[in-house]
Amino acid sequence: MAVTDEPMDRILFEVISAFATCGLSVGLSEELPPTGKYVLTALMFAGRIGPISFASALALRNRDQLFRYPDERPIIG
Repeated sequence: MAVTDEPMDRILFEVISAFATCGLSVGLSEELPPTGKYVLTALMFAGRIGPISFASALALRNRDQLFRYPDERPIIG
């Protein structure tokens, strides 16, 4: 809202659409100055990376290993 004087509903729709990376627009993105376009671009990047990083962090939790690797060295040659 600091970048443009548009109504809040149009700005909110653009921001949510950018974060969700769904591609919807009310035409505000083409009317924004470069600063506003950079903000929308950063939101698109955060929306794309954020949920993926969160899902991978949940999937890569530490688990107790129920097995043990052998300690011996194989004889080669």
